[in-house]
Amino acid sequence: MRENQVYAIVDIESTGGNIENDRMIQFACVLLENGEILESFDTYVNPLKSVPKRIQELTGISPKDVKEAPYFEDIAPVLYSMLEETIFVAHNVGFDFQFLNEEFKRVGFPKLTIPAIDTVELAQVIFPTSNSYALQEIVEWLNYDLDRPHNALFDAEATAFLLNRMDEKLQTLPLTTVEKLAELSSYCIAETHLFFEHALEIMKNAPKDLSEDLVIAEGIALKDPSKNSNYLNESRNTFYPETSSGKTDFFDDSYLKRTTQEEMMDTVYQYFSKPEKMDGLAIEASSGLGKSLGYLFPVSFIASSKSPILISTKTTILQRQMVEETLAYLDRFLPLPLKVASVKGKYHYLSLANFEYKMKHVDLEDIESLFCMRILVWLTETVTGDLDELGAGGNNSHDFWTDIRIGQTDIPIQSIEKWTDLDFYHRAQEALKHAAIIVTNHAFLVQDWKKKENSLFTNVKKILIDEAHFFPDVVQDAATETISYNSFISIFKRFGTIEKENSIIATLYALSKRKVIKEYQVQSIETNKVLFESEWEAFIDYWLDQLNIPIEKNSRVIKWQENSVEFSQLSLPLKKTVKELTRLVYEIAYVGNHIVQKCLEATEQLSSSELFNILMFNDFLEEITDNARAFKTVFDQSCHGDHSWVSYYSKNPSVTFRFNRTSLFMKDKLLHSLERYSHVLYTSSTLSYNQSIDFFKRQLELDKLDFVELISSYQYEKQTKVYLPDKQLAVKESTNDDYLVYLTDSIELLAKEVDDNVLILFRSIESLQKVYHNLQNRKSLADKLILAQNISGTKSKLIKQFKKNSNALLLGADTFWEGIDLPGESLKIVIVTRLPFDSPELPTVKMRHKELLTHNQNPFIQDTLPRAVLRMKQGFGRLIRSEKDKGILIILDSRYVDSSYASVFQQSLPSGVKIEQLPLEVISESINEFLKD
Repeated sequence: MRENQVYAIVDIESTGGNIENDRMIQFACVLLENGEILESFDTYVNPLKSVPKRIQELTGISPKDVKEAPYFEDIAPVLYSMLEETIFVAHNVGFDFQFLNEEFKRVGFPKLTIPAIDTVELAQVIFPTSNSYALQEIVEWLNYDLDRPHNALFDAEATAFLLNRMDEKLQTLPLTTVEKLAELSSYCIAETHLFFEHALEIMKNAPKDLSEDLVIAEGIALKDPSKNSNYLNESRNTFYPETSSGKTDFFDDSYLKRTTQEEMMDTVYQYFSKPEKMDGLAIEASSGLGKSLGYLFPVSFIASSKSPILISTKTTILQRQMVEETLAYLDRFLPLPLKVASVKGKYHYLSLANFEYKMKHVDLEDIESLFCMRILVWLTETVTGDLDELGAGGNNSHDFWTDIRIGQTDIPIQSIEKWTDLDFYHRAQEALKHAAIIVTNHAFLVQDWKKKENSLFTNVKKILIDEAHFFPDVVQDAATETISYNSFISIFKRFGTIEKENSIIATLYALSKRKVIKEYQVQSIETNKVLFESEWEAFIDYWLDQLNIPIEKNSRVIKWQENSVEFSQLSLPLKKTVKELTRLVYEIAYVGNHIVQKCLEATEQLSSSELFNILMFNDFLEEITDNARAFKTVFDQSCHGDHSWVSYYSKNPSVTFRFNRTSLFMKDKLLHSLERYSHVLYTSSTLSYNQSIDFFKRQLELDKLDFVELISSYQYEKQTKVYLPDKQLAVKESTNDDYLVYLTDSIELLAKEVDDNVLILFRSIESLQKVYHNLQNRKSLADKLILAQNISGTKSKLIKQFKKNSNALLLGADTFWEGIDLPGESLKIVIVTRLPFDSPELPTVKMRHKELLTHNQNPFIQDTLPRAVLRMKQGFGRLIRSEKDKGILIILDSRYVDSSYASVFQQSLPSGVKIEQLPLEVISESINEFLKD
């Protein structure tokens, strides 16, 4: 911040967000100079209108507070004189500054014309990895305790803290980074650019040496890879502590001793320590046992760069958590740093070459300049270049994020080669050669198995598969080819047009005019592209028409639909269309590759912009060629045993339309890849069904698999309750509308008197959305936050909101049954609306059942029932995550107790858990008694 300049950090509370019609109810200002608070001003304001109840609840400001407060016209002279020589600062300055000026105008004062700075945009740039830029969350992330959010004075003080922290952070950045931030900052709202310009002035007057862990390349400062490589001496002189006391002594007071976790540690250590080839081992570890530390601790003593251990987990998020949390925790106690490599698909990594080009050609009046600013700061922090590290604040649907992700081509061009040693994906691959522990995700692992050459994990002989209950389905997904409407359209859109300056097509025409390439080649590309797009649209429309798919644009309920289709029995006209579409794509790729080759032979005639577009063009050609191969595979006429189907969203079927085909041959081939390992360990909280591991073995086609079950020491009989209503609607004998009303009434009755968060699990997204809209209209639930999957935001956003509240309802399906961690006060009540059986109409389910029938097996007994029971175990596992947790499971499906298979569901509960059938009213009363006891 500028020396001796007074910054006025302002926060306003109002009756609402309408600048013209709403009125101020509280004004607070903190005057800051040279990082120190000079004085604070705070007052309620009489708005001369009622304060809505939701505003009272949000701010804590009562009608009495404002009734006795001064009118705005009474305080306007004081505010105006206080602010007129300052720089105005607010968190979301676009609202506060405009609202205040509107109030000044209303009482006859001129508008303030002082500079205004927005701390939201500043935080997005200066703290690029924060997961939220809401004031309370960003300052808490910076370890500031905001006691009373939405109180103007407390918010203004928190914003002053944030401004100081951002100024401090900015001063630590390299001069070259701050210079570029100042250059790019003209896009920023109001005069926010001044913050960067003032910092630059200070830094130029007192330059500092570049930090030792940074390096500058092409004017961009980033972490020096030579300072962050983990290729250290391997000798350890440390032995695995086999006794319980030895393990306790190894850690500090943060270590929570769990007998079952230590049992897991010993089991994993003994298994991987044996030199001979072993049968597979499955370990079922109860929820809350501390599974990750349970296997990573022993692995850290066994793994070496000569004999690495590969660990695969379900998602890239879990992969990152493993590296940044559990492995980082372990690293604190080990005598030498762990040599860990985490690898994902190429798309996750920043391409420095592409980013450099983007930054040089960015429009300073476009949001891309703000994105570039975030990346510049992040590059001084990131070691991996994994774009998933970036928090909120970006528009991931913007083309910018795709442009900077596209990896390097293999073409040896000078503009690309200069980044080779610094390239993040290249560094991730190099780290694999030296790593003792390699962390990846199931999808990437299985895709690596599909490679005929250049596999990344060829030297790995030991593998641990975490969240293993997901793994069979991931294998099946990898054996499924999918081609969507957008597979081709999105790429061709990025070709641009001749009218769009600097687009690929415009570049090609410019090169043809200079005789670098032939004009007829460019015309061929464009003609075939137009023909393909027209044929492709007609092809999709044909399928929509044949399947009688309605377009439900105004429906509040969004459904994901799947229909089985036999692609191996196409009509003759369709076969011709498939052949023509394939020909057009291959023709574009053939001519395009000739153009690329010709351009690379004449690079001296190309500008940097043209060269970049040619390299992008080459990447796009590879992508559409891969899509053409997938398209041919999906419509292959010879594989009659495969399973094929179409899928789409009901709200916009044409744009979301997909063709899918699962190859049974590929599935078997992928499963056989497990045979290449000497040790394979599977672990999950739900592997056994009906006290047996046979179902899991069948899914992976395993003949031998040893099994260890680690039972939690939690006192489930004291910590949990399971309730069923004694009277329930007979679902098969009632209409769907009656069933939805029954669900709504039951949930309302159970939740309205409860002061705790409730997770409500569905199997049908359609039912979920209809019940959500019904609950929104129930007055007894008006004070509750009601969240719903696919309606209220992304999964991560929903979970974050749910955790922040203590009186919320969260309606979820599918992934909400498992893989979410809501410990302690976050979740105490789970309501299961219906037993989680898969719909027999889903093509993927039909495929599994068809396979079982060919072997004379009962699909319900061998597939549907085991999957539902395991999903129920996962749902129950959301409740108890520690010895102090208490939780209630309520099941609104009578089949749990009165069906022929009820005992199988009930046996899946931990021993000691009792099931009670009571009237709904009694259950509602019992909930609070049990939780508060």
